[in-house]
Amino acid sequence: MAARHTQFLTVDYQGAAIEIAVTRHHESDDLVLFLHGFGCTKESFDQAFDIPELEPFSICSFDFPGHGQSDRAQSSSYSLQSYAEIANILIDHIGPNRVFMVGHSMGGAVALIATQGRQDIACLVSVDGNLVAQDCGIVSRFTAAQTEEEFISTGYAEFSGSLQNSSCSDEKAWAHWYAQAEPLALYESASSLVEWSDSGKLVEIFNVLDRKAYVYGDREHKEYLLPLLVDAQICQIKGAGHFAMIDNPAGFYSTLSDILLSARYRSCAASR
Repeated sequence: MAARHTQFLTVDYQGAAIEIAVTRHHESDDLVLFLHGFGCTKESFDQAFDIPELEPFSICSFDFPGHGQSDRAQSSSYSLQSYAEIANILIDHIGPNRVFMVGHSMGGAVALIATQGRQDIACLVSVDGNLVAQDCGIVSRFTAAQTEEEFISTGYAEFSGSLQNSSCSDEKAWAHWYAQAEPLALYESASSLVEWSDSGKLVEIFNVLDRKAYVYGDREHKEYLLPLLVDAQICQIKGAGHFAMIDNPAGFYSTLSDILLSARYRSCAASR
């Protein structure tokens, strides 16, 4: 079992000190940064720390502001752009030679935004990440369509309750994580997610990356999306839906390890 170290890192963002909850272990100068989805936490990827095939990498996961154990912050810190900038602050703090980003759902969009201007991105893996307007399903659009007051007063509790009453294992896990999130952070991040997804910019950023992969569960219907992806490795996880790392962790982490190790090999070869 890989050694884990969880800590709180204080980042200076827009003149405010924000404590970010981080779980990480250090093995090399190749960093895998995991970015969780909407209303989730860094624990989404806890099993990554125990995967032997990932031992050549440093691994880091963190809670976005307003999620999990990270600080509740100023409202301006709850946009996808802010999350991406904070992700880059953490990367620079760790100081790897190469960065491999793995983002789930909203975290996939954040990862894409964070790649802009970086020269050390060796690979990006979008795990059913937001790329186009159709990727904003019922939850994010329903959240963003409410007024801030409506969501905070009733919408948050109603959706949280529906997750808690679900019999599905992935929604049970999501219910636990969602209950840890600040309602304002959920509302503002959902609004930002819808805006970015509708803009068309996310799929454009994805397509220009040199090394990228798109991973999704075979219970998800992606006919609208796959033809739009250019020169991407596309992997389907059997018996999985939106939360592939929960529905089929063995299949998910086996696939992810293959993607990351292959990208690491190619990156090392290119630098020789």
